Amino acid sequence: MTDTPQRPERAAARPSLRLASTSLTTALLAAGCLASPAAAQDVLLVPESLGDRIWALSPVDGSVLSTSFIAPDGIISQPIHAIPSGTGTILIADEVRKSIFEYSGSGQYIRTLAGPKDGVLGAYSLCVRDGFVYFTSGSGVSTSEGYIYKVALSGGPVTVFSDWLSVGAPRGIQPFGNGFVVGNSTDDDLELVGPTGAVASIPFHDSDGAIGIDFPQQIKRRANGEFMVAGFSEPWGVYFYDISGIQVGAYTTPQVPLSARGCHELDNGDILFTAGTLIQRVIVKNSTTALIINQAGASFRFVERFSPPAACAGDIDGSQSVDAADLSALLAAWGATSGAADLNGSGSVDAADLSILLAAWGPC
Repeated sequence: MTDTPQRPERAAARPSLRLASTSLTTALLAAGCLASPAAAQDVLLVPESLGDRIWALSPVDGSVLSTSFIAPDGIISQPIHAIPSGTGTILIADEVRKSIFEYSGSGQYIRTLAGPKDGVLGAYSLCVRDGFVYFTSGSGVSTSEGYIYKVALSGGPVTVFSDWLSVGAPRGIQPFGNGFVVGNSTDDDLELVGPTGAVASIPFHDSDGAIGIDFPQQIKRRANGEFMVAGFSEPWGVYFYDISGIQVGAYTTPQVPLSARGCHELDNGDILFTAGTLIQRVIVKNSTTALIINQAGASFRFVERFSPPAACAGDIDGSQSVDAADLSALLAAWGATSGAADLNGSGSVDAADLSILLAAWGPC
């Protein structure tokens, strides 16, 4: 179901190289030929959907770390939600491509996990649970796209997990209990979806869309267990609910001056939210708002924390495995004076780099 060729299995490839990898890598480290893997810094992934890129922010205070953690590559077109897969890679829901893409932890495209050729009619928000990816179609029933889809993280057929054609339009999705809480942008409720995909007759939170949340977007869990939901339409804001679905608080105007799309609780306790061209945070101790960025022409979306995997010797493409793809990349760069294939930083892609790659063959 992927649209790129599958890489060859690695389990039986070069067993003797795998046995030798520890000793050779240790020797290279001792000789100063190979840098020790550095501890990776956690980041907040924020899709900028008009620029077709993923930004990275500090999880501590929301400051900008990179405007191109994943740069425009012609594959992504209007990303909405980027999340950790749990295996060191990143999954991206793309609204225009109607696809779920997988990228390496360093930002390289790996594969398309689900897309239109699998019958997918939309892709908006997603989550990973028990080895499966669940994602919402995000559009209204008028376009016959009211579905939550399910696909194994390992690949396989894409199935309709939950049919919403008589319910509304699913947007944000968040695991809860043995099911999910899902935002409904048609009736403004937060719905409960069971483990079989059935939508409960009584919602998690029944909103009037006037005083309560209107057009719920991203749904997150706070450190205290509460749910936090971004409201896109007036009264726009960030809303808080206890585990029974009772609203226990909200930041609206003036703290949230525009349509909120994404939300996240920062390590410093403040509440970060995205709102069109804006990324801001509510300073909880005094309920004031601090501007992080106002980027003309931008459209910032959902926010998720990601722990990039440590650097892996020989992993040229960042897939968290040293395999045939990396070998091909090294051979293609043979003789180059720089680039990712120059594994020891000597200024030449040569036999020494090949030795490093072969010594590290297999999963990182």
